[in-house]
Amino acid sequence: MIVPRKLRRLAGWITVCILVGVMVVSWGVPRTLLPVDDALILRTMWDEEQYLRQIIWRAQGPLEADDPALLRILRERYLDPPSPGPMDLMLDRTDPTAQRYNLYRRGFKSWMRTNKLLRRLFSDVPSGFFLEAGALDGEFISNTLYLERELGWTGILVEADSTLYAAIAGKRRKVWVSHSCVSPASYAQKMTFEGYHAEAHASIEQRLLVRSTGNLAGVMSPAGGQMGTKVEEKIQCFPLFSYLLALNATSLHYISLDVEGAECDILLSLPWKRVNVSVLSIEHRDQNTCFREYYEMPFGSMAVTPQREENGKAVDSAVPHKTQQSKDQGPTIPHTAQQDVVVQTRVVYTNQHDPASGKDDYFVRFMKERGYVLYDYWDGDYTYIKMNSSVCERHCGESLPAGVELGSRG
Repeated sequence: MIVPRKLRRLAGWITVCILVGVMVVSWGVPRTLLPVDDALILRTMWDEEQYLRQIIWRAQGPLEADDPALLRILRERYLDPPSPGPMDLMLDRTDPTAQRYNLYRRGFKSWMRTNKLLRRLFSDVPSGFFLEAGALDGEFISNTLYLERELGWTGILVEADSTLYAAIAGKRRKVWVSHSCVSPASYAQKMTFEGYHAEAHASIEQRLLVRSTGNLAGVMSPAGGQMGTKVEEKIQCFPLFSYLLALNATSLHYISLDVEGAECDILLSLPWKRVNVSVLSIEHRDQNTCFREYYEMPFGSMAVTPQREENGKAVDSAVPHKTQQSKDQGPTIPHTAQQDVVVQTRVVYTNQHDPASGKDDYFVRFMKERGYVLYDYWDGDYTYIKMNSSVCERHCGESLPAGVELGSRG
């Protein structure tokens, strides 16, 4: 009877030793079972991976734009560095496929106009930084390729569509690239992106045009989801400000924002006092009433136009309107009679209209209050220049380049 008792006691001690051994390996404390350096390495790797997993989960919403953990995830998981080697562009090819692809360079009037404006504004700026959101494949109707290829600029391309993002790598552009989307809020979140596929028999430029209409779910896009077959995917979105912080580029020369309907919310959530952008190209259609709603009274009351505000008549002073600035937004510029808002009624998307019409004066007012002058408007594309910038000093008072009519200015 004594032997079994000793055996049970021995088994108990063995069990205790095994448990202690497991704890030692897990925590890496004593030196007898595991070298100190190896234990610390294992512990650090475990902690690091768990930390990153937690931040990735939290980044699905919400983490604020300047959260250090969010910026780390953006840098480490969502930013591809500039590509080595020479560029590989359709622009440099002459085969039939490339010729079809490059038709936009002489047929896509909106892109041609913007490209001409950028050449005028930046031809004497040999080194700069840009951000292009809605980069497509990195070449097709790109607003920034000229700046990089001919002027030696660098920057970041942001593209949500998985297929288009994968194509950017083949272009070998010398810029950062992010497979993500710009959040329409001041915090990061995971959202549904609705991409569109053209018919199988479509030409290469038709396929790209259809894919260029992809948008975030729930956003009023210009194309209205009427082109191609919809394919949904979950995508991580970061505030515009986060990309700039992650690359230490809160002062930059140019932003191109063309994300199919989310532009207004992105601009509303940008902390304007913490960024310095010389020129912005922004797509915005007047059927998107976001900026008008920004200036309306609460509960759907009549909009407070600058004229009504200045005259002080027919305005219900008991209900404050949204012209009050947040702490992160730029200074308010006094309104004048020239800022009277005329609400447009026509929808601007196709070319079967006057491309000089459809300007959203609420949007112009919003940007003016943040220190920007409208340099050009054409068919839903706005070009703004910061009033106190060197670009404005050189170009704000001059006539537009040849082929760009003066009548299109704001």
